[in-house]
Amino acid sequence: MSINKSQGQSVDHVGLDLQTDVFTHGQLYVALSRCTSAQRIKVIFPEDNENCRTINIVYPEIIQDFV
Repeated sequence: MSINKSQGQSVDHVGLDLQTDVFTHGQLYVALSRCTSAQRIKVIFPEDNENCRTINIVYPEIIQDFV
């Protein structure tokens, strides 16, 4: 199931592939907050990502009209 399709739903398990960066603002929050238990969340990071971090990509020119 995609992150967009998961909005408004609760799921028992979440598997999240972060081998590419999260693109849309709020997507990571939506993906992680759908799961009913933090112990049932599995995240895949690239092998060279030792710190298990991702980048929140924001294009200011796109969101400037909303701020």
